[in-house]
Amino acid sequence: MLTIGSLCSGYGGLDAGLVDALGGGTIAWHAETDPHASAVLAARYPGVPNLGDLTLADWTATPPVDWIVGGYPCQPFSLAGPRRGEDDPRNIWPSIAAAIRQLRPRFVLLENVSGHLSKGFGRVLGDLSTLGYLGAWRSVRASDVGAPHRRQRVFILAVDASRLDGLPVTEPAAPPANRDLALMATPAARDGRGISPLPNISSLPNTVSLLPTLRSSPFGLNDNPESWLARNKLLAARRSKGASGMPLGVAVQLAAEEGSRWGQYATAIARWEQVTGRPAPDPIEQGRTAPRLNARFAEWMMGLSGGYVTDVVTTYSRALRVIGNGVVNLQASHAVKLLLADLAELARA
Repeated sequence: MLTIGSLCSGYGGLDAGLVDALGGGTIAWHAETDPHASAVLAARYPGVPNLGDLTLADWTATPPVDWIVGGYPCQPFSLAGPRRGEDDPRNIWPSIAAAIRQLRPRFVLLENVSGHLSKGFGRVLGDLSTLGYLGAWRSVRASDVGAPHRRQRVFILAVDASRLDGLPVTEPAAPPANRDLALMATPAARDGRGISPLPNISSLPNTVSLLPTLRSSPFGLNDNPESWLARNKLLAARRSKGASGMPLGVAVQLAAEEGSRWGQYATAIARWEQVTGRPAPDPIEQGRTAPRLNARFAEWMMGLSGGYVTDVVTTYSRALRVIGNGVVNLQASHAVKLLLADLAELARA
């Protein structure tokens, strides 16, 4: 079984996407400092050690692995910040490069925001090349696999240039398997449990109004958030029967019948319900003083099973931060399949 070492693990979405793409794999260790993300990892990956701060880790004492994966901090590169790049103290790429240099995994999988392409990206590719790795990168959106939000991310996949023979064979043209992320940490995830075929992604509507980026305030699904709290119970009951197996046209019609419940986002919501096989939770909940984004709706947007984070991290703001910093595992799985095909092409050249 292939072994995986995970850096900047978050809730484990990138790890799960890789395991899904490969059809198996064992997480050997995590390296995560956030206490709330670490609590999720401990609950969902029981028994897997957490090395903590990777900048302080002793890689000479760390078990070698076949894969190193990491969604390293985006703040130095994000278009939403000052973009200090290599001058930002949160830029920990040099420490990740040190881990790769010491452990020499066969494969390296990295993920970051699209703004990385214009800030710091050349340094990463250059370091990987200097370390003897051959790589490819792709920009992949969560909406490419049917998610109701864009969430464009850059994925880099590199392989030790001295070990190009026998690259994993995948089928990047096919939609990634739909697996419950909560099961990905256990062998049971690989025996067929929680797996169901996805609809052909290419047959789903592509021109849809996508939801905005996750944030804690209600985000325009309805001009009057209180109306969400007083929604039509009959329609809610109909939706609660589940979307799995429901024809997309029926799901869209049902969403349309709910009128202002989903508004312009009706098709995007219905599309993700088809992919995940799970109806969307209410997007708005009553906070202490005002309506707010429902953290369980945020989990659903990321393709997580209900309660994957929120059953572990019960403080609202902390749960939402863990969710928002995560990786959509189906998006990662799709990216890995595409990139493995790219590497196979490079190896043949």
